[in-house]
Amino acid sequence: MNRIHFRPPSGAALLLVLWAIAVVSFVVVWVAGMVDLELQNGAASASRFKARQIALTGIALGIHPHVKRDDSELLNQNFGNGERLRVSIRGEGARLNINDLLTRQDRVPLKNLFILWGLSNDEADVLIDRLIDWVDNDIGRQPNGAEEAEYFAAGIPDAPANRLFRSVDEMNRVLGMEMLTRVHPTWRDAFTIFGDGKVDVNEASADVLHAVTGLDAEMVEGILRQRAGGDGAEPTDDDFHFENLTQLAGWLQASGLPPEQLTARLSTESPVKRIDSLGYVGEFVHRISVVASSKSAGKPSEYLLWEEQ
Repeated sequence: MNRIHFRPPSGAALLLVLWAIAVVSFVVVWVAGMVDLELQNGAASASRFKARQIALTGIALGIHPHVKRDDSELLNQNFGNGERLRVSIRGEGARLNINDLLTRQDRVPLKNLFILWGLSNDEADVLIDRLIDWVDNDIGRQPNGAEEAEYFAAGIPDAPANRLFRSVDEMNRVLGMEMLTRVHPTWRDAFTIFGDGKVDVNEASADVLHAVTGLDAEMVEGILRQRAGGDGAEPTDDDFHFENLTQLAGWLQASGLPPEQLTARLSTESPVKRIDSLGYVGEFVHRISVVASSKSAGKPSEYLLWEEQ
């Protein structure tokens, strides 16, 4: 009988086999990793898509004429599994319309606000002059203003624009705005380019109310307490809504400004509203911010701004 003798592989052959096994193992691990990454990316894309859908639902709710900013149960919903909706609605009249103020050269609200935030009297005057020069279509020059020569020297091209601001962020290009950013970094929250220019006393912050009325902090606080109702918080079901400016007469008489001037600056309703809708799915958040004008019954709202992030 012939015997078969097993010959162990040579050292080179053994290394080749081990190398082949290592290569196959690497390929298997790499493919598994790619599949896992694709699954993770797919899940992340699905979560982002769902977060956006939730945020869109919030916009649909917020734009509805019968939904109010104190409808907290409707605007703050938890759907389970880390999915939730948070919507805030505010009249754009809560903010100062910078284009309206500069067009009318109504300096008082701006000066009140800038000084309240920490600018000196002279700094406030300089900044207001430069804001006016930005929008004034080159008609004249303010005493402390800035025109093309000053912007050129500062390395800012194509400035001033000599037209109305197209966004609140554009205000940051005006020479001197760095002073305001230094003392009040969140200044953008007090301004808008939308609406009729009147400040809604039912929506405005303490700073904005002070700016347009000149009332001291204690008087402004009294208006805010009246607005907040018994629970002292806004927006909630027991909020008080001023229906007309006559209801504010006791406070406004302390302003020292002519009644007709206050009437021109104030309102009790905003024709434009801002809806901020956040959709959450786990760690993913999608934010949609919309500014829309209110229309009469049966007519759709007009979207003035739509931003997503």
